[in-house]
This record gives sequence, C-alpha cells and structure tokens, in this order.
Amino acid sequence: MKHARRLIVLGLLSFAASAHAEQTVPQWAVQTEGRQIHRADGWQATWPGVNWRARVAAQAVGVTLNDAVNFYSLEVDGKAAQTIAPAAGERTIWQDLPDRKPHLVRLFKMTQSPDNPGLFRGFTLRGGHALELPPKPRRQIEFIGDSWTVAYGNLSTTRDCTDQQIVERSDASQSFAAYLGKLYGAQIQNNGMSGMGMVRNWGGNMPQVDYRSYHPRLLQNLPVSTPGNNADHRYNWQPQLVVIALGINDFGTDVGANEGRSQEQLAADYLKAYHGLIAELKQRYDNPAFLLAATFLWPADRMRPLVSQVVDEERQKGTTVAYVDWQNIELTGCNWHPNLSDHAKMAAQMDTSIRTLGNIWDK
Repeated sequence: MKHARRLIVLGLLSFAASAHAEQTVPQWAVQTEGRQIHRADGWQATWPGVNWRARVAAQAVGVTLNDAVNFYSLEVDGKAAQTIAPAAGERTIWQDLPDRKPHLVRLFKMTQSPDNPGLFRGFTLRGGHALELPPKPRRQIEFIGDSWTVAYGNLSTTRDCTDQQIVERSDASQSFAAYLGKLYGAQIQNNGMSGMGMVRNWGGNMPQVDYRSYHPRLLQNLPVSTPGNNADHRYNWQPQLVVIALGINDFGTDVGANEGRSQEQLAADYLKAYHGLIAELKQRYDNPAFLLAATFLWPADRMRPLVSQVVDEERQKGTTVAYVDWQNIELTGCNWHPNLSDHAKMAAQMDTSIRTLGNIWDK
C-alpha cells in the first residue's frame, strides 16, 4: 500500500513538472512578417513593423530578446498584452495566457533602428505546445516612405519631444501601414526610414545617400553587398500594391546655397528618380499597382504638384496607379508628425484611392 501511494505521489510530481516544463517553439511554427534576417540564434531586424507570430496552447509564453534600442508589443489574440522596453543583455519576458486553449501570440517591433539590429531569439512556452499556423495571406502590400510611414511620434500628445520621447512615443503597429494591412487582410512590409527623401534628405543632410540607398537592404546598417542582405533576392515577396510616400524631406526645407543644386534642379531630379524607382519596382514585382501619396507642405506646396505629375505620366505609360492627397490632418505628434487620429484618417483616405484601382489582388 505504501508502495502504491509512493507511485501516485511520484506520478503527480512528474505531471506537475511536465505541466510547468519550458520548451522552445520550433522554427516551423513561427511566421515572420517584414524585412529581417534569420540567423542560427534568431532573427535580426532594423525596419519598423517587423513581427513574429505563433499559435500556441500553453500556460505562458516567453519572448527572448537582446535589444537595447527598440520597443516591442507582445500581443495575444490581436490585443496588446504588454509593451516591452529596450534593455541591455539577453532576457526572456513572460506573459501568462488565460487558459490552455489555442491562442495567437505576436511580437511586434514598434520602432525603427536603422543603425542597430535587434535580436529576437524566439518564443518559449511554459506548460504547453506549439500549434500549426494557417497559411500566410496571399495579399501583400509594400510601403516605401519616411518618418510619417514609420509612425514617428504618433503616440505623443505634444509636438515637443526629446530624442528619447520620440522613441517611446512611436508605434508602427498603429501606423497607416498597419491599419491598411489589417483592412485588406494583407501581409505588409513597412519599409519607412526617418529623415530620408527620394533624392534629398531633411535639411540637405547626408547628401551622399538618400532613401534609395537603403531600400535594397534587409538590414539597413549593412551594405547591400553583404551576403544575404539583398532584399531583391528575398523569396515569396511579390506585392500586388506598392505605396510610395516620399517627398516630405525633399521639399520640407528650402535648398541651401551650399547644396550644389537649385530648387528647380531638385524638382527635375525628383521626377527622374521617382520614375526610375517605379520602373525598378515594376520589373522586380511583375507590374504591381501603385499608390502615390503627397500632402501640402507649407508654404510653397512643392510636393503635391510633382507627385500628381508623376501619376499622370505613369498612367500614360500604362502603370496602374492612384494618387492620395492627405488632407485635414492635425500633425500634433512629435515634431509636427501625424498623431494616432491622423494615421487612421490617412489610412481611410488611402483606402478610398486604392479602391479606384479595381481588383488588383487577383493577378
């Protein structure tokens, strides 16, 4: 009898241990979205909006990070469960799950970090197991833009922000890009980069590079020639729609006397580069549709007429293209950037323009 009781106790202890055992979610059970590089020890990313998903049935899920720069959102079933602040060193952050039923968990990179690739080691489960995820959506949208696209300072209630507050108050999961991805049930790439223009950066900064210098890279901090860093060679990315929103930095400030070109030459360079980028993307992605965005820039309104011209000239070439003029936005985020309400409004205006393109998804 004592022997039987001992076996029962050992069995209960074994069951309890297994119920709390930790196991790593295998790679086959993790879906990725956005530009990133997969290494032996995890995933690295610099662009905003990169995310990882897993479907699990467990008591708790952990995410292991080594990232001293970026903020992340850990979501459960589409709702933010906790915000993870940057911290030095490797650590695992745990989130209890309400029951052992299947749940969809997602880790979302809220911020951009062009010079600092964060490392996500993967998901860990406590007292549970990973489940198979449904196939990725067939619809794909690529967003090309600047700080407006990355949702710079969109959480802020004041325009005055320190550098640290800009990072703390930026959330790409609440950008117009994220909203449109959800609206259309599409995979997205938020390939936005603050301060960059089509041919000229904000205030004429860094004249040796522009946005086009970084667009071919999976990690912005490495040259495109680095093995495995060429985004053109990334498989399974063939967006039906490309959204381009570049020009705020080109024309938001007047050309300086020391920049080596006039305001008129800047306009000509911009038009040529814009058409060139579209031609490259049409070839790479097998003639996707395009949405080109612009807005009024005080006081000269230089951006909207030029983007409208690009749209007209591309239509004459047979390009499937629409135009959106962002209007009635408050710009009360950090440093006169769109706030949360603006991003929702901008997404709605973009949706109206996208719907003029017809059925672009069943190519």
